[in-house]
Amino acid sequence: MGLYKNSSGLLFDDGFDSGSIHARYVLSPANTGDLDAGKGQFVLQHTEDDNLILFDIPDNEFSLLFEVTADYVPTEYGDEGGIVVWKDGESRIEFLESMDTATREYSKWRALRRGNRWTFFADRGSGWELFDTASMVASKLGVALKGRAINGYDSMRIDKMVLCRSDKLSVGNLPEGYTVYLCDPGGHAIASSTVEKNWTGVELNVPEMPYHGILRVYDVAGNLVSSLGAFDLYGGDSYLYGTELKVQWKGKELNVTGDTHLGTMYDNQIMIQMELINPSADKPARQIRMGILQHLDEFGYEWVDLCHDDGLDAPLDHVSPLLEFQEVPPLGSVKFWMKVERKFDHFGIKPISFILDINHV
Repeated sequence: MGLYKNSSGLLFDDGFDSGSIHARYVLSPANTGDLDAGKGQFVLQHTEDDNLILFDIPDNEFSLLFEVTADYVPTEYGDEGGIVVWKDGESRIEFLESMDTATREYSKWRALRRGNRWTFFADRGSGWELFDTASMVASKLGVALKGRAINGYDSMRIDKMVLCRSDKLSVGNLPEGYTVYLCDPGGHAIASSTVEKNWTGVELNVPEMPYHGILRVYDVAGNLVSSLGAFDLYGGDSYLYGTELKVQWKGKELNVTGDTHLGTMYDNQIMIQMELINPSADKPARQIRMGILQHLDEFGYEWVDLCHDDGLDAPLDHVSPLLEFQEVPPLGSVKFWMKVERKFDHFGIKPISFILDINHV
Protein backbone atom coordinates (compact mmCIF):
# COMPACT_ATOMS: atom_id res chain seq x y z
CA MET A 1 0.00 0.00 0.00
CA GLY A 2 1.18 3.52 -0.72
CA LEU A 3 0.30 6.87 -2.26
CA TYR A 4 -0.24 7.20 -5.98
CA LYS A 5 -1.35 10.04 -8.20
CA ASN A 6 -4.92 9.51 -9.33
CA SER A 7 -5.28 12.64 -11.49
CA SER A 8 -3.42 15.85 -12.26
CA GLY A 9 -4.65 19.34 -11.53
CA LEU A 10 -2.27 20.97 -14.00
CA LEU A 11 -3.72 22.60 -17.12
CA PHE A 12 -0.54 24.37 -18.20
CA ASP A 13 2.76 25.55 -16.73
CA ASP A 14 4.48 28.01 -19.06
CA GLY A 15 8.01 29.10 -18.20
CA PHE A 16 8.46 30.72 -21.64
CA ASP A 17 11.54 28.61 -22.34
CA SER A 18 10.32 26.71 -25.42
CA GLY A 19 11.65 29.24 -27.92
CA SER A 20 8.22 30.24 -29.23
CA ILE A 21 4.96 31.70 -27.95
CA HIS A 22 2.32 29.02 -27.43
CA ALA A 23 -0.73 29.10 -29.70
CA ARG A 24 -3.05 29.36 -26.67
CA TYR A 25 -2.19 33.05 -26.28
CA VAL A 26 -3.73 36.09 -27.93
CA LEU A 27 -1.64 39.28 -27.88
CA SER A 28 -3.34 42.65 -28.12
CA PRO A 29 -1.94 44.61 -29.84
CA ALA A 30 -0.05 41.97 -31.80
CA ASN A 31 3.31 43.73 -31.26
CA THR A 32 2.87 44.32 -27.52
CA GLY A 33 5.43 41.75 -26.44
CA ASP A 34 7.91 39.04 -27.31
CA LEU A 35 10.08 36.34 -25.82
CA ASP A 36 13.45 37.01 -24.26
CA ALA A 37 15.01 33.67 -25.14
CA GLY A 38 18.13 34.33 -23.10
CA LYS A 39 16.23 34.76 -19.85
CA GLY A 40 13.20 32.58 -20.57
CA GLN A 41 10.73 35.43 -20.10
CA PHE A 42 7.81 36.94 -21.97
CA VAL A 43 8.30 40.71 -22.08
CA LEU A 44 5.07 42.73 -22.18
CA GLN A 45 5.65 46.28 -23.44
CA HIS A 46 3.86 49.60 -23.04
CA THR A 47 2.61 49.84 -26.64
CA GLU A 48 -1.05 50.97 -26.43
CA ASP A 49 -3.44 51.99 -23.64
CA ASP A 50 -4.19 48.29 -23.04
CA ASN A 51 -1.47 45.69 -23.59
CA LEU A 52 -2.75 42.16 -23.12
CA ILE A 53 -1.67 38.53 -23.24
CA LEU A 54 -4.82 36.38 -22.92
CA PHE A 55 -5.94 32.77 -23.21
CA ASP A 56 -9.35 31.09 -23.30
CA ILE A 57 -10.80 29.96 -19.97
CA PRO A 58 -11.34 26.18 -20.15
CA ASP A 59 -14.91 24.93 -20.28
CA ASN A 60 -16.40 22.66 -17.61
CA GLU A 61 -14.01 23.69 -14.84
CA PHE A 62 -15.84 24.90 -11.73
CA SER A 63 -12.65 26.04 -10.00
CA LEU A 64 -9.39 27.40 -11.43
CA LEU A 65 -6.20 28.89 -10.07
CA PHE A 66 -4.10 31.25 -12.21
CA GLU A 67 -0.68 32.17 -10.82
CA VAL A 68 1.73 34.67 -12.34
CA THR A 69 5.36 35.36 -11.44
CA ALA A 70 6.84 38.48 -13.02
CA ASP A 71 9.75 40.89 -12.69
CA TYR A 72 7.56 43.95 -12.42
CA VAL A 73 7.38 46.50 -9.60
CA PRO A 74 6.47 49.90 -11.12
CA THR A 75 8.00 53.07 -9.68
CA GLU A 76 6.05 55.73 -11.63
CA TYR A 77 2.47 56.92 -11.21
CA GLY A 78 0.24 55.51 -13.94
CA ASP A 79 2.42 52.47 -14.58
CA GLU A 80 0.11 49.54 -13.69
CA GLY A 81 -0.07 45.87 -14.58
CA GLY A 82 -1.34 42.52 -13.35
CA ILE A 83 -4.05 39.93 -13.84
CA VAL A 84 -7.08 40.61 -16.03
CA VAL A 85 -10.32 38.60 -16.15
CA TRP A 86 -11.78 39.48 -19.56
CA LYS A 87 -15.39 39.19 -20.65
CA ASP A 88 -15.41 41.54 -23.63
CA GLY A 89 -14.07 44.90 -24.76
CA GLU A 90 -16.10 46.75 -22.15
CA SER A 91 -16.36 44.32 -19.22
CA ARG A 92 -13.41 43.02 -17.27
CA ILE A 93 -11.91 42.68 -13.78
CA GLU A 94 -8.39 43.99 -13.29
CA PHE A 95 -6.09 43.21 -10.38
CA LEU A 96 -3.17 45.58 -10.93
CA GLU A 97 0.17 46.30 -9.32
CA SER A 98 0.87 50.02 -9.07
CA MET A 99 3.69 52.31 -7.94
CA ASP A 100 5.64 51.02 -4.94
CA THR A 101 8.74 53.02 -4.00
CA ALA A 102 9.50 51.01 -0.87
CA THR A 103 10.66 47.77 -2.45
CA ARG A 104 11.98 46.21 -5.63
CA GLU A 105 10.98 42.55 -5.69
CA TYR A 106 9.39 40.06 -8.03
CA SER A 107 5.63 40.27 -8.22
CA LYS A 108 3.49 37.17 -7.66
CA TRP A 109 -0.27 37.27 -8.22
CA ARG A 110 -3.09 34.76 -7.99
CA ALA A 111 -6.65 34.66 -9.25
CA LEU A 112 -8.82 31.90 -7.78
CA ARG A 113 -12.14 31.13 -9.44
CA ARG A 114 -15.00 29.23 -7.85
CA GLY A 115 -18.02 29.26 -10.12
CA ASN A 116 -18.23 32.85 -11.32
CA ARG A 117 -16.56 34.30 -8.23
CA TRP A 118 -12.97 35.53 -8.62
CA THR A 119 -10.68 36.15 -5.62
CA PHE A 120 -7.31 37.86 -5.94
CA PHE A 121 -4.11 37.43 -3.93
CA ALA A 122 -0.56 38.79 -4.01
CA ASP A 123 2.64 37.53 -2.41
CA ARG A 124 5.10 40.21 -1.37
CA GLY A 125 7.58 37.78 0.12
CA SER A 126 5.78 36.64 3.26
CA GLY A 127 2.96 34.53 1.87
CA TRP A 128 -0.29 35.13 0.03
CA GLU A 129 -2.40 38.14 1.03
CA LEU A 130 -6.09 38.46 0.15
CA PHE A 131 -6.83 41.69 -1.73
CA ASP A 132 -10.17 41.61 -3.52
CA THR A 133 -13.06 39.54 -4.84
CA ALA A 134 -15.63 40.08 -7.61
CA SER A 135 -18.08 38.17 -9.80
CA MET A 136 -18.02 37.82 -13.57
CA VAL A 137 -18.86 35.32 -16.28
CA ALA A 138 -15.67 35.61 -18.31
CA SER A 139 -14.27 34.06 -21.48
CA LYS A 140 -10.57 34.91 -21.23
CA LEU A 141 -7.90 35.27 -18.59
CA GLY A 142 -4.39 36.67 -18.65
CA VAL A 143 -2.12 39.61 -17.92
CA ALA A 144 -2.53 43.31 -18.65
CA LEU A 145 -0.05 46.19 -18.78
CA LYS A 146 -1.65 49.64 -18.81
CA GLY A 147 -0.62 52.70 -20.79
CA ARG A 148 1.70 53.75 -23.57
CA ALA A 149 5.45 54.07 -23.09
CA ILE A 150 6.47 57.00 -20.88
CA ASN A 151 9.94 57.62 -19.49
CA GLY A 152 10.31 55.56 -16.33
CA TYR A 153 7.52 53.10 -17.10
CA ASP A 154 8.57 49.51 -16.54
CA SER A 155 8.16 46.65 -19.00
CA MET A 156 6.68 43.53 -17.45
CA ARG A 157 9.00 40.52 -17.68
CA ILE A 158 6.82 37.45 -17.04
CA ASP A 159 8.73 34.40 -15.80
CA LYS A 160 5.88 31.98 -15.37
CA MET A 161 2.14 31.59 -15.84
CA VAL A 162 0.48 28.52 -14.34
CA LEU A 163 -3.14 27.42 -14.67
CA CYS A 164 -4.44 24.54 -12.57
CA ARG A 165 -7.74 23.28 -11.22
CA SER A 166 -7.52 24.47 -7.62
CA ASP A 167 -5.32 25.99 -4.94
CA LYS A 168 -5.49 22.70 -3.00
CA LEU A 169 -4.47 19.09 -3.56
CA SER A 170 -6.43 16.15 -2.18
CA VAL A 171 -5.44 12.81 -0.66
CA GLY A 172 -8.21 10.21 -0.49
CA ASN A 173 -9.02 6.63 0.41
CA LEU A 174 -7.71 7.16 3.95
CA PRO A 175 -9.03 5.74 7.23
CA GLU A 176 -10.38 8.09 9.89
CA GLY A 177 -7.63 9.56 12.04
CA TYR A 178 -4.85 9.26 9.45
CA THR A 179 -2.79 12.46 8.99
CA VAL A 180 -1.24 13.76 5.78
CA TYR A 181 1.74 16.12 5.86
CA LEU A 182 2.99 18.31 3.03
CA CYS A 183 6.73 18.70 3.55
CA ASP A 184 9.50 20.67 1.90
CA PRO A 185 12.29 18.71 0.13
CA GLY A 186 14.17 18.51 3.43
CA GLY A 187 11.25 16.74 5.10
CA HIS A 188 10.06 19.69 7.22
CA ALA A 189 6.26 19.89 7.47
CA ILE A 190 4.63 23.05 6.08
CA ALA A 191 0.99 21.88 6.23
CA SER A 192 -0.99 18.96 7.60
CA SER A 193 -4.56 17.68 7.85
CA THR A 194 -6.18 14.76 9.68
CA VAL A 195 -9.07 12.70 8.30
CA GLU A 196 -12.21 13.58 10.28
CA LYS A 197 -15.04 11.28 11.26
CA ASN A 198 -17.24 10.19 8.32
CA TRP A 199 -14.62 11.47 5.84
CA THR A 200 -12.19 9.49 3.70
CA GLY A 201 -9.63 12.12 2.75
CA VAL A 202 -8.11 15.56 3.26
CA GLU A 203 -7.21 18.69 1.31
CA LEU A 204 -3.98 20.68 1.67
CA ASN A 205 -3.19 24.17 0.40
CA VAL A 206 -0.37 24.28 -2.15
CA PRO A 207 1.82 27.31 -1.32
CA GLU A 208 3.04 27.95 -4.87
CA MET A 209 2.62 26.42 -8.31
CA PRO A 210 4.39 24.14 -8.64
CA TYR A 211 5.53 23.26 -5.15
CA HIS A 212 8.45 20.84 -4.98
CA GLY A 213 7.73 18.77 -1.92
CA ILE A 214 6.93 15.49 -0.21
CA LEU A 215 3.62 13.92 0.84
CA ARG A 216 3.70 11.74 3.95
CA VAL A 217 0.90 9.70 5.53
CA TYR A 218 0.84 8.64 9.19
CA ASP A 219 -1.63 6.28 10.86
CA VAL A 220 -3.49 7.02 14.12
CA ALA A 221 -0.54 5.72 16.16
CA GLY A 222 1.88 8.10 14.44
CA ASN A 223 3.55 5.46 12.26
CA LEU A 224 4.69 6.47 8.80
CA VAL A 225 2.73 4.33 6.33
CA SER A 226 3.64 6.01 3.04
CA SER A 227 5.84 8.75 1.59
CA LEU A 228 5.87 10.16 -1.94
CA GLY A 229 8.36 12.65 -3.39
CA ALA A 230 10.08 15.02 -3.52
CA PHE A 231 8.37 16.05 -6.77
CA ASP A 232 6.31 18.90 -8.24
CA LEU A 233 2.77 19.27 -6.89
CA TYR A 234 -0.03 21.40 -8.34
CA GLY A 235 -3.41 22.58 -7.09
CA GLY A 236 -6.10 20.12 -8.13
CA ASP A 237 -3.79 17.09 -7.96
CA SER A 238 -5.58 14.05 -6.53
CA TYR A 239 -3.74 11.29 -4.69
CA LEU A 240 -5.07 8.06 -3.28
CA TYR A 241 -3.77 5.78 -0.56
CA GLY A 242 -3.48 2.33 -2.03
CA THR A 243 -2.19 1.38 -5.45
CA GLU A 244 -3.57 0.36 -8.81
CA LEU A 245 -0.50 -1.82 -9.23
CA LYS A 246 -0.44 -5.43 -8.15
CA VAL A 247 2.44 -7.53 -6.84
CA GLN A 248 2.32 -11.25 -7.53
CA TRP A 249 4.35 -14.11 -6.10
CA LYS A 250 4.00 -17.54 -7.67
CA GLY A 251 1.11 -16.20 -9.76
CA LYS A 252 -0.94 -14.97 -6.80
CA GLU A 253 -1.37 -11.37 -5.64
CA LEU A 254 0.13 -10.43 -2.29
CA ASN A 255 -2.43 -9.81 0.42
CA VAL A 256 -3.13 -6.05 0.70
CA THR A 257 -5.21 -6.24 3.89
CA GLY A 258 -3.34 -8.90 5.85
CA ASP A 259 -0.14 -10.94 5.93
CA THR A 260 1.49 -12.91 3.13
CA HIS A 261 3.64 -15.75 4.49
CA LEU A 262 6.87 -15.92 2.47
CA GLY A 263 8.06 -19.22 3.89
CA THR A 264 10.74 -20.46 6.25
CA MET A 265 14.26 -19.07 6.27
CA TYR A 266 16.97 -21.61 5.45
CA ASP A 267 20.69 -20.81 5.48
CA ASN A 268 19.77 -17.45 7.07
CA GLN A 269 18.01 -16.03 4.00
CA ILE A 270 15.02 -16.18 1.64
CA MET A 271 15.37 -15.02 -1.99
CA ILE A 272 12.06 -14.60 -3.80
CA GLN A 273 11.22 -13.46 -7.34
CA MET A 274 8.08 -11.32 -7.61
CA GLU A 275 6.29 -9.47 -10.39
CA LEU A 276 4.93 -5.92 -10.41
CA ILE A 277 1.87 -5.69 -12.69
CA ASN A 278 0.00 -2.68 -14.10
CA PRO A 279 -3.61 -3.85 -14.70
CA SER A 280 -4.71 -0.60 -16.34
CA ALA A 281 -5.54 -0.90 -20.04
CA ASP A 282 -4.69 2.72 -20.86
CA LYS A 283 -2.70 4.35 -18.04
CA PRO A 284 1.07 3.81 -17.61
CA ALA A 285 2.54 3.86 -14.10
CA ARG A 286 5.58 6.14 -13.90
CA GLN A 287 8.22 7.11 -11.35
CA ILE A 288 7.58 3.97 -9.34
CA ARG A 289 9.28 3.76 -5.96
CA MET A 290 9.07 0.50 -4.07
CA GLY A 291 10.38 0.44 -0.51
CA ILE A 292 10.39 -1.48 2.77
CA LEU A 293 8.74 0.16 5.79
CA GLN A 294 8.59 -0.82 9.44
CA HIS A 295 5.46 -2.64 10.61
CA LEU A 296 4.40 -1.34 14.03
CA ASP A 297 7.48 -1.51 16.29
CA GLU A 298 8.89 -4.68 14.74
CA PHE A 299 12.45 -5.00 13.40
CA GLY A 300 11.72 -7.19 10.36
CA TYR A 301 12.17 -4.34 7.88
CA GLU A 302 15.88 -4.26 8.79
CA TRP A 303 16.35 -7.71 7.23
CA VAL A 304 14.70 -6.97 3.86
CA ASP A 305 16.20 -5.65 0.60
CA LEU A 306 15.04 -5.45 -3.02
CA CYS A 307 16.81 -5.70 -6.35
CA HIS A 308 16.09 -5.73 -10.09
CA ASP A 309 15.83 -8.85 -12.21
CA ASP A 310 18.60 -9.34 -14.78
CA GLY A 311 16.10 -10.28 -17.50
CA LEU A 312 17.03 -13.96 -17.24
CA ASP A 313 15.09 -14.68 -14.03
CA ALA A 314 18.08 -14.06 -11.78
CA PRO A 315 18.68 -11.24 -9.26
CA LEU A 316 21.21 -8.49 -9.82
CA ASP A 317 23.95 -8.16 -7.23
CA HIS A 318 23.02 -4.71 -5.89
CA VAL A 319 20.31 -4.84 -3.21
CA SER A 320 18.69 -1.93 -1.36
CA PRO A 321 15.58 -1.19 0.76
CA LEU A 322 14.46 1.09 -2.11
CA LEU A 323 13.85 0.05 -5.71
CA GLU A 324 12.84 2.37 -8.56
CA PHE A 325 11.27 1.74 -11.98
CA GLN A 326 10.84 4.45 -14.60
CA GLU A 327 7.62 3.06 -16.05
CA VAL A 328 5.37 0.03 -16.31
CA PRO A 329 3.19 0.36 -19.44
CA PRO A 330 -0.53 -0.42 -19.53
CA LEU A 331 -1.09 -4.16 -18.99
CA GLY A 332 2.67 -4.50 -18.57
CA SER A 333 4.76 -6.06 -15.83
CA VAL A 334 8.32 -6.12 -14.48
CA LYS A 335 10.08 -8.72 -12.35
CA PHE A 336 12.07 -7.97 -9.22
CA TRP A 337 13.55 -9.83 -6.26
CA MET A 338 13.05 -9.63 -2.50
CA LYS A 339 15.82 -10.79 -0.20
CA VAL A 340 15.16 -11.47 3.49
CA GLU A 341 18.45 -12.09 5.29
CA ARG A 342 19.13 -12.72 8.99
CA LYS A 343 21.38 -9.89 10.18
CA PHE A 344 21.49 -10.73 13.91
CA ASP A 345 20.38 -13.55 16.20
CA HIS A 346 16.69 -13.62 16.94
CA PHE A 347 14.72 -16.22 18.84
CA GLY A 348 10.94 -16.13 18.72
CA ILE A 349 7.84 -18.00 17.66
CA LYS A 350 6.06 -15.08 15.93
CA PRO A 351 7.04 -14.46 12.26
CA ILE A 352 8.84 -11.21 11.53
CA SER A 353 6.78 -8.66 9.60
CA PHE A 354 7.38 -5.66 7.33
CA ILE A 355 5.50 -3.50 4.82
CA LEU A 356 6.09 -3.35 1.06
CA ASP A 357 5.29 0.27 0.12
CA ILE A 358 4.62 1.25 -3.51
CA ASN A 359 4.30 4.82 -4.79
CA HIS A 360 3.88 6.03 -8.36
CA VAL A 361 2.35 8.74 -10.52
